[in-house]
Amino acid sequence: MGLNRKRSDKRLLYAFIVVLLFSVFLNIDVFSVTMRSSQIVRASSTLSMANPGLAANVSFVIDEWRREISVDALGGISASDYCLIFNNQSRERSQITFLLPANASDISVQDAYGDISKDAIITSTREEYTAVYVNLKETLKPGERNEYLVAYRLPSSKYLIKRGWQDYTLKLNLNKPEEWFVRKFSLIISLPEGAEIRSFSEAQYKVERQGLSIKVIFTKHDLVEFDTSYITLEYSYLILWAAFRPIIWTAAAGLIGAALFFVRRFLRPPTVVTPVSPSVLKKFVEVYEEKRRLSLELESLQRQFRSGRLSRRRLRLRRRSLDQRLAAINKRLAELK
Repeated sequence: MGLNRKRSDKRLLYAFIVVLLFSVFLNIDVFSVTMRSSQIVRASSTLSMANPGLAANVSFVIDEWRREISVDALGGISASDYCLIFNNQSRERSQITFLLPANASDISVQDAYGDISKDAIITSTREEYTAVYVNLKETLKPGERNEYLVAYRLPSSKYLIKRGWQDYTLKLNLNKPEEWFVRKFSLIISLPEGAEIRSFSEAQYKVERQGLSIKVIFTKHDLVEFDTSYITLEYSYLILWAAFRPIIWTAAAGLIGAALFFVRRFLRPPTVVTPVSPSVLKKFVEVYEEKRRLSLELESLQRQFRSGRLSRRRLRLRRRSLDQRLAAINKRLAELK
């Protein structure tokens, strides 16, 4: 009898432990769901107050959308869109749509965990924009955030108009998905060294100077729709600036080469020197200018990180992309040299 009673007590103890553990896990799950729901409710209520009747139509709240456009000395245009996205819906999302300027090319996408496969990126070209559909590696659950970086290039023939021998007009079209509500949108245009701004189509903007380089920054908050479809920037720029740094670098290399030539002349018989074609020199200048621009962008990221304006996570995301492009450019420069 005593043995049976002990066994019965053990069974009751085990049953009690199982019920207790089940209750704990159930409470944790309910708490998690409650937290997610409260995040969505808070985002929706804030959105409703700012824009009555809009919250139900908004799938994503974009905490920050930062579009950076960089024009190099020879008119090449590279760009990137950084987005911190919050899922405002009560269901998981496995795909996100980005609207880039029309005729965007060389498109690549990263999330906070690394590169997204090219096979997961689908593009559709329209007259006013290029739609990019990204199938996510990890679904974006209700109440969750993730950050994405979309890098691409734009054709200068479509966006950059040259008037005279030093006047330029940069015209960019602006579009956003209807299901986006953007808390903060920033457009940052980096001009080549030596450029000077003549006019900008938006009244509210600021200018940042870093040495001879210049940036135009345009910011909007609580963006539902763009007030205008286009942004226009007029600036002046002498193409001779493109050769400023390469000429110094080439002159130094030339002096060293001349010194070596005269030294070797007394040590070896004369050799035949093959002249370099103008096309190779032009390509060298283009690649060198691209490397200089990327190096300046890396320095700018470091300054923003040190000043607290850039998180370590976002720094890693941006730097990974820039390092890959610099590695490819260094390889190309080595070939040209």
